[in-house]
Amino acid sequence: MKLTQEQIEYYGEHGLLFILELFSTKEVAAMQAAVEDLIVKDTPGRILEKDNKTVRALHGCHTTTEIFDSLVRHPSLLTSACEILNSDVYVYQFKINFKAAFGGDLWPWHQDFVFWDREDGMPSPKALNVAVFLDEFNEFNGPMYFIPGSHKESLVHLGQIESSEVNGQKNDWKSNVSAALKYSLGKETIAKLANEKGLVAPKGPSGSVLFFHCNLVHGSAPNISPYDRRLLIITYNSINNIPSFKGKPRPEFLVSRDHTPLQPLLD
Repeated sequence: MKLTQEQIEYYGEHGLLFILELFSTKEVAAMQAAVEDLIVKDTPGRILEKDNKTVRALHGCHTTTEIFDSLVRHPSLLTSACEILNSDVYVYQFKINFKAAFGGDLWPWHQDFVFWDREDGMPSPKALNVAVFLDEFNEFNGPMYFIPGSHKESLVHLGQIESSEVNGQKNDWKSNVSAALKYSLGKETIAKLANEKGLVAPKGPSGSVLFFHCNLVHGSAPNISPYDRRLLIITYNSINNIPSFKGKPRPEFLVSRDHTPLQPLLD
């Protein structure tokens, strides 16, 4: 897949680009099988919901799992990211966000870049997320909500609500990936943006792919449906935008220290 100029311009205007069924059923099944193997392993990047038993997220598994190591170099994803950012890139983050049937918690309204700016020292929002649907996303199982065009607003240092505690404990890196996010956006900010720009919730079958800007405002509701909703997210960062860590850096499974430019696989 090669993006058209029209698609790149659409991304620039709206902050997201949705492509239905980029991956085949067979390819998705292979990724799902790898996830099933990973979910039962107690690894440092494995995060649980508040019930301490339901998996909320896996982080950094592209460094330990062959199929995901290949996925980050998939030409349709990597080449498109380079085209959008007009730069060579490396993997900044890799995660799989779960919304388990009947138990997946919410993600509050937020932007991603504020975390990378304040926690990691990323110079600018020259990064993007590529999200692969590992399940069907429908109106019932907690799809992601976006405010199109909100990536153009200067909200990173304005209107952010910073939580000082999560579950009664002082914030650490886990507050960046829990339902009680360290940085979120308030109701008035969201209402104003939504009234001005509207809301979208991309839905579609497994294998669909969503590119979205790291400053695009987004969130999602809890999943009380009987349908799982798993989302694999690769964050590509420009090699000209490498963070300058201040103080103690977050764990490497959360923020990669390997800045080697990626080369697409031939097949």
